[in-house]
This record gives sequence, C-alpha cells and structure tokens, in this order.
Amino acid sequence: MLAALSVGAIVGIAVGAVIGVCLIALFLRTLLTRPKDEPVSVLPPRPFDQDKVTAHIQEAVRYPTVTMVDDYKGKDEPFLGYRAFLEREYPLLHAHAERTVIGGYSLVFHLKGSDPSLKPACFLSHQDVVPAPDVGWDYPPFGGELHDGFVYGRGALDMKNHMIALLEGVEQLLKEGKEFERDVYLCFGHDEESSASLDGAPNIVKYFERKGVRMEFVVDEGGSVIDGNQLGIPHPLAMIGASEKGNGDLEITVRKAGGHGATPQYPTADGILADVIRKVERHPMRPRFTPLAKTAFATLAPHAKGIFKFFFVNRDVFSPLLLKVLGLVAPMTNALIRTTLVPTVLTGAPARNIIPAQAKVNINFRILTGQTGKDVEAHLNKILRKEIRKGWVSIDFMPYWDPCEESTVDCSAFETIKRATRATFPDVVVAPYPIVAATDSRFYRAISDCVYRFSPFMMSMDDQPRVHGYNERVRPEAMVQAANWFANVIQATCCK
Repeated sequence: MLAALSVGAIVGIAVGAVIGVCLIALFLRTLLTRPKDEPVSVLPPRPFDQDKVTAHIQEAVRYPTVTMVDDYKGKDEPFLGYRAFLEREYPLLHAHAERTVIGGYSLVFHLKGSDPSLKPACFLSHQDVVPAPDVGWDYPPFGGELHDGFVYGRGALDMKNHMIALLEGVEQLLKEGKEFERDVYLCFGHDEESSASLDGAPNIVKYFERKGVRMEFVVDEGGSVIDGNQLGIPHPLAMIGASEKGNGDLEITVRKAGGHGATPQYPTADGILADVIRKVERHPMRPRFTPLAKTAFATLAPHAKGIFKFFFVNRDVFSPLLLKVLGLVAPMTNALIRTTLVPTVLTGAPARNIIPAQAKVNINFRILTGQTGKDVEAHLNKILRKEIRKGWVSIDFMPYWDPCEESTVDCSAFETIKRATRATFPDVVVAPYPIVAATDSRFYRAISDCVYRFSPFMMSMDDQPRVHGYNERVRPEAMVQAANWFANVIQATCCK
C-alpha cells in the first residue's frame, strides 16, 4: 500500500500523525493539570461596627486632599483636617504607635514588636486624591453620601477605602489586646497621585534607609479581587501585584512654518502631529510575557475551564497566539503584555485663525519589566524615522522610572498573605501578577525584596472606570471585609 502512495502523500500522513500525537499530548497535559489540594480554614469575621466603619469612610472622603501641585499647590488645610480626623477616630493607634511626620504631611506610624531579630512589616496607603470637578458626578464628589448601598466620593476606590480599612484592622487588633512580635510600620504618603511631587514616599524610604531598616515585606494598593469568569475560572481571583511597570512622559514636538489660517500651506504642524499620533497608536511595541506573567498563568491554569485551561496550560506552545488574543481582548490584558504609549495632552495654536509653527503631544508610557526608557526611545525613532529625518519632529523625555525588580513570591511572607487572603475571601484563588499602574511601593523595593500590591476589595468591571473617574463608590460591607483582611494578615504575619 505504501508503494502505491506518492512521496508527498507519505509525508502528509507522517506530518498529520505527528500533529495528532502532539494534540493528544497537549490534551492529556491539560487534563492532568489540576489544582493542588490546599485546605484552608475560613476565619470568622471580627466584630467590626459596620455603621462606625461607614461613618469613617464617609468622613474620610469629605476631606478634599487633592495632591498639592499646580492649582492645588499650598492648599494643605484638607490634609491637616484629615490628620486631625485620624487622631480623633483612631485613638488606640495614636496611643500605642510612634508617629513621624515626613515632608510636612506624610505620616509614618511605628508599632514596636517584641522580637528585634525579626524584620518589620510595612503597610502603605496614600492620603491624596486626584481632582474631582462637580460636573459629571451623580452626587457631590467630596460629600461622602450614602446612596443605594454605596458611599460615594473621590477616594472611595483610590484609596481612602484602603487606608481606612487598614486603620480599622489595626485599631481592632489593638482593641483585642494583640501583641506584636515584629515591628509594624504604617506609611501614608501625601503626593502619590502626581509625578510632579516627590516629597512623600521617596523621603519616607530615605528615612528608613538612614535608620538602617529593611522590611520583611511591604503591602500597598494594586491588585484586587475580580470575577474569575473573565478568564474562564469559576472562582473569584485575588490578584496580588508583585511588580509594576515603569512609567513616565515624553513630549513630541512638530515644527513647521505657521501663518494665517486664510493661506494654509500643507502639511501643517497639526497635520503632521495627527500622523504622528496615528503611528504611535497603530504601531504598538511588541508583546511578551514577563517572568511574573508566566507565573500568573501557571498559577491560574489548573483552575481554568474549557478552552481557557487548554491555552493556559499549553501557553508555552501557543504563546504567539495567546499574546495576540490578550492584546485584543481588553485594554487591561493588553497592558499586561506590552509597554504602552498613549497620547494625552495636545498643544497647538494660541488662536483659532493661526496655523501653529509648532504643535505638541504628551505621550504617557508604561514600561514592561525587562525593558527601559531606551527601548521606548528606539521604538519611536523607528516608527517616526521619516518625520525625524525631515527635521519636523523632536522627542523630549521628561523624568521617568524604569520598572523596578520583580518581587519574589517564593517566600514565607507571600504564602502567609496568601493563606490569610483565602481565609478572608471564601473560594478565592490567589495569584501573583504584574500590575500596570504606578504606586508608591515602587520606591520601597530599595528596602524590601517582597513588595506586594493588593487592595482587599471586590472590583467589578463597572468599578474599574470609576477609579480617577466619576462616581467612585464603595459598599460598607466591603469596607468591613477589607478591614478583616488587614487584621487577619497582620495577625498572621506580625502577632504572637
């Protein structure tokens, strides 16, 4: 029979057989990949007074602690009022902890532990919020009003909810008479929301460096609890950030002869700038999996179902396809796998009838782990080479940060946080991942190998656009659950 077949047919049969065997192997690999049996005891909730916690988050968002830059420079009354509020409502913390004020407004609380051989734990938050004009909000942005089961206000999601939940958890532990074995630091910066000010977190880290303090671990905002069905996983996912992207801004300037609007000469600076923006958007940097992203998919794969599980388990084989899909399925997944560049602020003519001699666009960029600002520069030089060669375009980088080193997740600190998270959120799957935003914790990598970014709140698809947007809101019961998480984590990692 083989003799009757052509060489091409024999080759085709052989190739088909190899493909068939490979597919069978991939399916078997998928079927044999199962979650580890990791039993955990769900901890009973502590007796928080939900009405009191609700009143605290309401009052917290009523202080318009907008970062003191630009139009808000020098407007420190809200910060001073917020500090007085903390002193009044968290008396046990202020009685037991040493408080240090840094940069005039950042606060560091130090709770002393009994064992000086243990490195301290550090929990972060920031007091400042982004501006919030009244227009577009259903309720006053600094009103802290309760409607339909939500507290509304700027900072309700970023991140006074995180800070108040942390304070509630610590105050409850002190109320219970818990004794700390390792030192605990609570660090509350005042200028996280603007790169134009570096008086907060960087100076707090310098303060620790001068004291020779290194942290066992650091916990800041970042990941959250999300619906796993988005990734084919029938469980809530507690995504704990163990790295973050670098970030910064650059300015692209187009220079071309301007003039009167009545006598245009093409192409104009604005027209060239439009082409430049189009190229930036249509020619993204190449996607790739960072080591931490690979760890995230490896952690999630056993819990996925159907086609999601097949591709997650066999991600090494289908990496190009998976990268393509992640780049298209959602802005968040696209940001996880590539350095992103996006136009934000445009500047042109000073009047409607003037053709500008120069037009500018600000490009905000977020750098993937393993790349640097030099890679961003090389990419722009490549896609804009024609405009640069003609002398139309110049690129100027503002101060920026390259990605900090990924934190280890193969350590007792992460495992303890993982167990406490599973004890607080029933049926949750915990996974490390790289976050795409910038936080104060990037500065703390200098004093700890274990810097994690997690806010213990359920974050729905509807919630995500509210961060820095309109109608930030948080449920009172979510505040209580988050306070429980902080209390559970601190007790598991720091108490006797």
